Amino acid sequence: MMLMILLISISCLVFFISLAKAIVKLQEKPTSLAARARSVQEKTGTKGGTALRDEEEMDKSLVTRVLLPLAGRSSGVFSSITPVSMLKRADENILQAGLSEKVTGIQLMTLSWIFTFFMPAFIFIIFMPSVAQHKVSMSIVGLGCLFGAFLGYRMPLGIVQSRAKKRQKEIQLALPFTFDLISVSVSAGMAFDGAMQVVSERTSGSLSEELRRTLREINLGISRDEALNNLVKRTGVDDLRSFVAAVNYISKLGGSLVSVIEVQTDALRVKRRQRAEKKANQAPVKIMIPLVLFIFPCLFIVILGPAVVTLLTKNMPF
Repeated sequence: MMLMILLISISCLVFFISLAKAIVKLQEKPTSLAARARSVQEKTGTKGGTALRDEEEMDKSLVTRVLLPLAGRSSGVFSSITPVSMLKRADENILQAGLSEKVTGIQLMTLSWIFTFFMPAFIFIIFMPSVAQHKVSMSIVGLGCLFGAFLGYRMPLGIVQSRAKKRQKEIQLALPFTFDLISVSVSAGMAFDGAMQVVSERTSGSLSEELRRTLREINLGISRDEALNNLVKRTGVDDLRSFVAAVNYISKLGGSLVSVIEVQTDALRVKRRQRAEKKANQAPVKIMIPLVLFIFPCLFIVILGPAVVTLLTKNMPF
């Protein structure tokens, strides 16, 4: 027990020392943009300091203003203990969530390590008075610290993964309509790149953003096949992967691109119907859990409760 208290105390001390060092480094770093803004205002005689910059900063979230810079400063400490496979997986999740311009894989993993040390320390500090008064056993606090460490490690990754899944679902729902627009545009005589441009301009959402990014890559000199493959990597949607593979295959061998798009669209609609049927078939099984745990006990209480009360009152000696 004393060994566990010592280990938790040492981990808390190391965490808070690293946190203090990172905060001091953030405060010591000069902001060149603010300095230039102050110099311009001094020359022009304007007042108000860096009010515009402060307003822009305050419009950002707490994660963007505080946690991500702190993670960037502390990344050098935790990068040596983070496996390369975990960094690669984090980069993939960030790419699929559409957050590649806001956070990096090493920042995300650094946030996970920070919360891994912070959550057990927070739980231990909260329950320390109860442990001192012998109201809570040290084993329960130890289990709570272990659970807090697991929760702190999984929380940043889980948020990014849930956002990636939500974005993939949004893209998957938008694929049939997008494929129809591309098919109509190509049938009207437009090139495939022009059809993608029309679709990206007339639609909104995650898929249109990815199409615009793909078009920018093509304009920068990347081949269309490579740009489409990058689109598949950024989204991670299987239906889009099969569509891109068919388009790349038909562009190399030659053939009717319209017929390929129509076939892919029909197959996509069939898959969507099959997924809907699968969810409908799973509904009776899933509804059994709340039915058994919540509905049946209430019915038993309402139906058998009066009978049980009657039997108990009859058997009473008075």
